[in-house]
Amino acid sequence: MAALVVLVDQAVKHWAVSALQLNESLPVISGVFHLTLTHNTGVAFGMAQGKGILTIPISILVMGGILYFRRHLPGSPRWCDLALSLLFGGALANLIDRLRLGYVIDMFDFQVWPVFNVADSAITVAILMLIVMQLLPAKSHSPAQPLKETNPHDADPV
Repeated sequence: MAALVVLVDQAVKHWAVSALQLNESLPVISGVFHLTLTHNTGVAFGMAQGKGILTIPISILVMGGILYFRRHLPGSPRWCDLALSLLFGGALANLIDRLRLGYVIDMFDFQVWPVFNVADSAITVAILMLIVMQLLPAKSHSPAQPLKETNPHDADPV
């Protein structure tokens, strides 16, 4: 799943760069959703413009932590595996931009929220999944006890 996130993210970014000029906004649903090409030199949601370099070591640490977790704690639930794959793919896709370009290419613009990309979406979905998994009660990991078969003819007489 991580590879799919990176491939889709990079393909969409390639399309955006070839189809739009920087800061050009193409309305898909006017006033609601636009495709707007931006260069994010900041951190999450465009905050701290020019300080995006700080995310490089953080991204590397997060990806290393995910690899360590997956290697040393096998048997995690499938939803957890999916969330970690989305998180890893999103972090890697944005890291590729930062290392290659010095900024992250964003293009999805809902007009009331900072412009974002596929990788940002994958990271957000992953974090939401991990939060929901923490809030939901964990299923018991003990094996279910088989029911004993009863035969009415074997009952003790009263």
